[in-house]
Amino acid sequence: MYKIKQIPEDFAVEEIIDLNLTEKGDYSYFLVEKKNWNTKDIIKIIAKRLNIRERRINIAGIKDKLALTKQHLSVFGINPRNLEKIKIKDVKIKFIGYGDERIRLGQAAENKFKIIVRNLDNIGRKISFIENYFDDQRFGGRNHLLGEALVKKEFRKFCYMLRLKWDKNDYIGAIRKLKKSMLTFYINSYQSLLWNKAVSSYLNSNYINCFSVDYSAGNLVFCSGKVDNIKFPVLGFGTEFSEKKISKIYNEILKEEKIKLEDFIFKEIPELVSEGVDRDLVVAVKDIKIKYFDDERNQGKRKAVLRFSLPPGSYGTIVVKKMFN
Repeated sequence: MYKIKQIPEDFAVEEIIDLNLTEKGDYSYFLVEKKNWNTKDIIKIIAKRLNIRERRINIAGIKDKLALTKQHLSVFGINPRNLEKIKIKDVKIKFIGYGDERIRLGQAAENKFKIIVRNLDNIGRKISFIENYFDDQRFGGRNHLLGEALVKKEFRKFCYMLRLKWDKNDYIGAIRKLKKSMLTFYINSYQSLLWNKAVSSYLNSNYINCFSVDYSAGNLVFCSGKVDNIKFPVLGFGTEFSEKKISKIYNEILKEEKIKLEDFIFKEIPELVSEGVDRDLVVAVKDIKIKYFDDERNQGKRKAVLRFSLPPGSYGTIVVKKMFN
């Protein structure tokens, strides 16, 4: 079985983003290089050191922890020198300019990857695209289970899972003490799981020469031949199905999960309402290059040095899964 992330240097990601820089502005932009750090944890530390609220710090996307990553962040209303002075182990922070707008999720043009895949006996498949699945990082153990509990309004169960403290059966009060961004992340994780299930079923039903790969939340179906790209819905209360095939698949999943689209409306916590979005079924793997060498960390095995680019929101680990399973 192949191995990735044996060391952080085996997985490198660089965010490419177009920023409108100005001589002055309310927002300061920074390039953050980090190793073995979760993006959210870095934001917490920066906010604490600057004595500001985390919501004043914005990013284009979350990057892997077990990796070398380069990404941008914007901070509202600070002296950039104060942030550049902050010292965090295995983190470099560089001021790159001012602007009039905050960085927004999904704003990056693309992400460039360099991944070393180890412990190989054979070379990988040649690919030009990936099925645009959410990967293991999205689920993180039980994130999707927490999201499922919220969607199903199993608030007591949710509190037990996180060991939250509540008074007089006020589970909602306990949940609302958590950050909205974290609660939304749990719900998004559950939506991502449902999307992966629906896409796997859709591909299996509509294409030949498919193969299945296990991952932490089930299995993913990949296709050896061409797949036509469509906008495939991520479920929410406002989801409308443009194809009968997709509608049928999702209705079966909703029945299995014992939920309805209306369950993505949260009367008890209205700020968590999720309307649903569309996501590309497949995305191109651009500028893909691969070289093979002897693997110095696994005796008698080979390693692949893999370089490519993906759109924001797509997972480099899915490229590895499709190529080397």
